[in-house]
Amino acid sequence: MFIRPKDYIAIADTLYFAVVSEYQEDGRALCWLRYIKDDAGMHKLSTKQAAEYISKSYPQFNFHSDYADSLLHGIPFESVDKIFRPEATVLRLLNLSSADDKQRDAITIINRLLEAGVDQKNIGITGSLMLDTHNEESDIDIVIYGRKQFFAARKLIKNEIKISKLESLSEASWKDAYHRRGCALTYEQYKKHELRKYNKCISGNTRVDISMIPNAVEQYIEKGPYKKKGRANIVARVTDDTYAYDFPARYLIEHETITEVVSYTATYIGQARTGEQIDVAGHIEQGSDGGSRLLVGTSREAADEYIRIID
Repeated sequence: MFIRPKDYIAIADTLYFAVVSEYQEDGRALCWLRYIKDDAGMHKLSTKQAAEYISKSYPQFNFHSDYADSLLHGIPFESVDKIFRPEATVLRLLNLSSADDKQRDAITIINRLLEAGVDQKNIGITGSLMLDTHNEESDIDIVIYGRKQFFAARKLIKNEIKISKLESLSEASWKDAYHRRGCALTYEQYKKHELRKYNKCISGNTRVDISMIPNAVEQYIEKGPYKKKGRANIVARVTDDTYAYDFPARYLIEHETITEVVSYTATYIGQARTGEQIDVAGHIEQGSDGGSRLLVGTSREAADEYIRIID
């Protein structure tokens, strides 16, 4: 089955799972429940709420991944009723005859990306706009496929914020983003790291968040399956940030026992640069080659796990 992170899988127009890995195991897609639909409409769930709901109502979808040594939601291919593709959402939005305010804000930023030279086939929109469950509080979650195209999008945001063609987030928007994340950093630490990433802006009245999925030829070759070996807190120097904006984000480091830091949590994407020293708290994972990495983000919120730069 062809699926990528940021795609969504639907079951019976009731359960909507975010795909978390291209890796597929035992005939299952590796996902996590994000929305449920009932008579009252669509409801977005936290990591904890999703875990409890599946365990209680659909325990057959609880799946321990031997590759990741983690409990995920594993959906058998034959149970999948629909796959939502972010790039199809862009095509649908650009062909709308009548758009609401949120859709217009999304169309505006899409057109800015196209004008900056980002190819339409490399642009996707995921999340609530893709599922058509957006409301006044929804963000625009853009996915760029390919590292070169993603950095073109970041350059656009950086340059246009400087000349006031695009808005940076207001203080209230930064605080709202911080509280939604629920990360282990202080607000001051969170904002300091985020300001230099240039993967967020405002389009119209809506916050935009841009993430990246590397092309197949750009992907880092992992050394899984992995086995968890306990928690650790380390200080290390980043030796290579090539994969800092990938999914997962990856930082090759100089350390006595750990070779890389990896994170699936959005807060820690693009968090550090080559040459910087970082303080990291996470879970040690040992790969099939005997080497060790540190995983930050065993849940979406990543409580008590972090990556922060040491000045």
